[in-house]
Amino acid sequence: MKSRFKNLLLAVVVFQTVGCSQFTSRRDFLSEMESDDTQFFNPNQDFPVVAGDNGDFGISDEERRSRTPASAYDIESQKNTLSLEQELENLEGKQHEDDLNYYNKYRHKLATTSERIYFLKIPYGERREYLESRGMIEKNPAYTSSETALAIRKSDILLGMSKDDVTTSWGEPMRVEFSGNPRNENERWVYKADGASKYIYFESGRVEGWE
Repeated sequence: MKSRFKNLLLAVVVFQTVGCSQFTSRRDFLSEMESDDTQFFNPNQDFPVVAGDNGDFGISDEERRSRTPASAYDIESQKNTLSLEQELENLEGKQHEDDLNYYNKYRHKLATTSERIYFLKIPYGERREYLESRGMIEKNPAYTSSETALAIRKSDILLGMSKDDVTTSWGEPMRVEFSGNPRNENERWVYKADGASKYIYFESGRVEGWE
C-alpha cells in the first residue's frame, strides 16, 4: 500500500514539474507575437496561392508594434516629448527677429529639443560663448558689429566690448576702480541695479568678464 502511494506521489510531482516547465516566467504580447512561427503553413510552400491572393501573410514588426498598446513608461515618455516640443515652439515664437536669425543659423548643431530650449533661455551675450564651449563654432574673441549692436539694444555685455560700447549699453558706472597704472586700462566698473552691485572687468580697455 505504501509503495503504491509513493509511486502515485512521485507521478504527481513529475507531472507538475513537466507541466510548469512549459510556461515562461516573463511573457508579453510582443514576445509572443515575435516568436518563431515557421511551424505554421506558408503560402506557395504548403498550399497553392489562388487567383486574387497576393501571397502576403502576417504583418510587419513595425505594424505589430503600432497596434500594441503603449506601456505606462511609453505614455509618460510621449507626454514629456510633447511638453518639450511645445515649450520650444513657445520660446521660438517669442524671439526677436535678430535673435531668431542667430538661433536658426546654428539650430542644426543643437542636437536635442532640450539643448535648443537651454540655448534660447540663456542671455544673448552668452550664446556664442556656449556654442564655442561645445565646439560648435570656432573661438573668436572679436564679435561682429551686428552682434555688438544687437547686444547693446538688449542692454547686454559681450566679452571684448570696448568701454564706449559698455557705456552705451549700461550707461556710466557708479564707480571706476583701477588695477595698477590707469594707463593700462585694467579696471573694474561698479554698477547698482535693484539694490545689488554689478561689476564689469576690463583688461587693456576691453571687457574680460562680469558678475
